[in-house]
Amino acid sequence: MQLYEWCIATGPGDSPRLSPVGLTDAEPRARARMLEALEAVPPGIPARGWVVAMLYLPVLCCYDRYETRVCAERTETGELRMVAGGHD
Repeated sequence: MQLYEWCIATGPGDSPRLSPVGLTDAEPRARARMLEALEAVPPGIPARGWVVAMLYLPVLCCYDRYETRVCAERTETGELRMVAGGHD
């Protein structure tokens, strides 16, 4: 089974504050929730978000992150930029 994790990080790039947000079984839902989380960050604070695909590893009985599917940035001015793929 594949899951999708969405996260956001706020603050300056050299010392971001990571906020893991959640998991879902559908990539479009994870993307929508990541964007909602970015929109909830107070104005004037830069924020980044991403969606990562996770795969179940039966040998280890756990999930492992294996691919960043989408990244987004929201600038201090509120501009939102989507970037397909990621920084694996």
